[in-house]
Amino acid sequence: MRLKERHARWIGIPVLTVFLSFIFCPDPFPSLAIILKSGAFVLTFWQGLYSIIIYFRKRLPKIKQTKKRIIYSVITAVVYIIGADLMLRSFFTYFFPELMWSIESYPMHALKNISISFMVAMVYELTYFYYRWNQANLETEKLKTAQTASHLESLKNQISPHFLFNSLNTLAAIIPEDQVQAVRFTERLSDVYRYILQYKDREVVSLKTELDFIKSYLFLLKIRYPQNLTVEYNIAEPALKKHIAPLTLQILVENAIKHNVISKTDPLTIEIYTDKDANIIVRNKLQLKYIAKNSTKTGLENIKKRYQYLSEQSVQVINNGKQFLVYIPLINFDGEIETAL
Repeated sequence: MRLKERHARWIGIPVLTVFLSFIFCPDPFPSLAIILKSGAFVLTFWQGLYSIIIYFRKRLPKIKQTKKRIIYSVITAVVYIIGADLMLRSFFTYFFPELMWSIESYPMHALKNISISFMVAMVYELTYFYYRWNQANLETEKLKTAQTASHLESLKNQISPHFLFNSLNTLAAIIPEDQVQAVRFTERLSDVYRYILQYKDREVVSLKTELDFIKSYLFLLKIRYPQNLTVEYNIAEPALKKHIAPLTLQILVENAIKHNVISKTDPLTIEIYTDKDANIIVRNKLQLKYIAKNSTKTGLENIKKRYQYLSEQSVQVINNGKQFLVYIPLINFDGEIETAL
């Protein structure tokens, strides 16, 4: 169970106050004034540390950011404790000088304050680390389920009898008319199936590999819509070395074709391009079918879930009534880069 901070403070501040009053008081039993003075120090340090910890949790929430979060928290906490200690010391020296220690003992006193404060902070950090670690395990299990569903959805779209039947009918139709085109069609169909079988279980592939695949996939579709389907690319050269979850572009292109009218009077243009913020965007004009097929939005939802695990940036979907845009964050990946088709 995750530690509730308010309960920790309600119990921890009084207990630590009494404990320190007895530990550092030269007399057998501390006076009420000593206890109140200790309480002022404990409350100030505890509340300040709590605010610092919460601030950096929000700024650096992930497990892989733990080292950076701790370093920033420690530096900020040391500065805060020293500053707050001096202010409290000045206050008590002015109003209650009989409660204060000599200036010669200040270095040791400050060291004790920092040590005790970090013991409290460590409890918070260890509890938070355990919570995030446990949450990450749960998210990993959910991702595996989402990836399986995404793979099934993609395979259903691509390797379904309907898709294969249409592809074979198209091939049969063009063989007598253009054998060169028929050979190209067969090669691209082979590329599509090989890519799915080779990369469907990987977490990421290079953007260049994914683009090579989507061009093969679109080649097959454009045979069916020779004048009515246009795909425009504007990809920055450095972006080709970045990575993307496999079959992401295929799902987005498939959605655009599935839900929009494609005809001579209403040709469909799909734009695939990168921006300066390291996203790849798939955009199309909305010309929705009057009778749309039932859609569970499984593909798009699975893309979002996969990127919650793969990237610190989230997938953005914009539907302004005229255009449909999906922003996919590109991923920096240091592993082995696979060969494109």
